[in-house]
Amino acid sequence: MSKVLTRSVTQHSFLKVSGLLAAGCALLLLVACGGASGSAQPTATSPASKPTQPAAASPVSESAQSAEGGPVLLAIGTATGATEFKYDKETLEAPAGSKIKLKFSNNTNSNDEVGHNWVLVKPGQEDSVLANGIAAGDDKDWLNVDDPGIIAHTRLIEGEQSDSITFDAPAAGSYTYLCTFPDHYAGGMKGTLTIK
Repeated sequence: MSKVLTRSVTQHSFLKVSGLLAAGCALLLLVACGGASGSAQPTATSPASKPTQPAAASPVSESAQSAEGGPVLLAIGTATGATEFKYDKETLEAPAGSKIKLKFSNNTNSNDEVGHNWVLVKPGQEDSVLANGIAAGDDKDWLNVDDPGIIAHTRLIEGEQSDSITFDAPAAGSYTYLCTFPDHYAGGMKGTLTIK
């Protein structure tokens, strides 16, 4: 009887140890896989648990260098309301000597049929560019593309459309950008691109 009891106790101990090993393996798998709920929880060995330093602020606000030596990327849009004559950014910045790729989005509803453009002008040429745009008229989308006061411009686009342009940054200084559609500039649709 003592052999049976010893074998029974040994089998029981083996099953108990096996069960503990299985539970330990299951727990290890749960921890390694981020928990039973599927949410990714950082663990002691997870790279996500390592402290991170905040990203250094870019010296170029509102822009990003797309690749080493690539163009500076700027994005700007309009306000969403049909009668809100504003850009969603009143200031942009880029370094002198850079190539700039600008994406302009008209954020108004396409059913409102409100056209906007983005026109960068030489200092002091705002009134002349606007007057020449009015003279160009609706057939030319309110813009004289040959105006010597214009540095760069997008097309006049309707709501929910976008246009991208690439141009060389002008010399260091502050430059006005504006919409040449009649009365939009007077309504506040303007901003400043600073080249540093």
